[in-house]
Amino acid sequence: MPPVTDLATIVHPFVLTQQDFNRFAALSGDHNPIHVDPVFSAGTPFGGTVSHGMLLFSRLRGLLARHYPGLTLASQTLMFPAPCYADEPLTLALTPAPRPDGAVFASAIVLQAEVRKADGRLGLSGTCTLHAMADANTAPASPAGSSAPLPARQPNPSGAAPTPAAGLSRYLDLRLGDRASLERRYTQADIASWAALADYPGLPATLPEPLIPALFSCLLGEELPGHGTNYLKQSLQFLAPAQAGELLTASVEISRLRADKALVNLRTRCTGAEGRLICHGEALVLFRQ
Repeated sequence: MPPVTDLATIVHPFVLTQQDFNRFAALSGDHNPIHVDPVFSAGTPFGGTVSHGMLLFSRLRGLLARHYPGLTLASQTLMFPAPCYADEPLTLALTPAPRPDGAVFASAIVLQAEVRKADGRLGLSGTCTLHAMADANTAPASPAGSSAPLPARQPNPSGAAPTPAAGLSRYLDLRLGDRASLERRYTQADIASWAALADYPGLPATLPEPLIPALFSCLLGEELPGHGTNYLKQSLQFLAPAQAGELLTASVEISRLRADKALVNLRTRCTGAEGRLICHGEALVLFRQ
């Protein structure tokens, strides 16, 4: 049986500082200057440094652990409609939602999550699906073809270069099938650092889920597309837990380009020891140099 949980909306005010941004950059490897360089960020449409999306997700995961202890995160959707700035008052809310028909996990709990800014705009919105640890043996199967290698770089099928949005000369270098990957081992010290940033109660027994997409964020912000990338959406399916010290391989692959809007869709994937699929999903980013 899952533990007794809150049935009413949970509301939690919090503030993130530039030091938090810097600490998360050091932890995740995502040093995209829109997060850590005030001078660079002042010259962008943001006008200042903004939070990593996965730092907001980390605070969400910490609140889930406080109010829904003993449950595992099975899936998460994330949207980042507006930037969240350093020292800005924010409010995180979790609201129980109906479980969808045909839910895989018998004990599934579904929650709507929102981070709102002081002016009422959404900084994050998404859906969390939690389940009891005992349900891990009934986790959904990996998607078809998930163990196959990602396709090689492909030419533009139209035969003509796309017309990029203003200021996107490097967009012409991007192609369907472009891929970037990295390997990483998170240590117990990394997990402790994450727990402090996430306001997590104690230390998680396994690698906390947000550290997996933090690797995707690193790839998106540092390599593909690169500096200037603004995370808009991410869907995540967590298929198996990862352990401290386990060698993780994360990859992102371009699946769609919309040059007129400067949008890039990417498939995201993380494997662990012996190629075990830990997490997969889809990302949408806005790319402006």
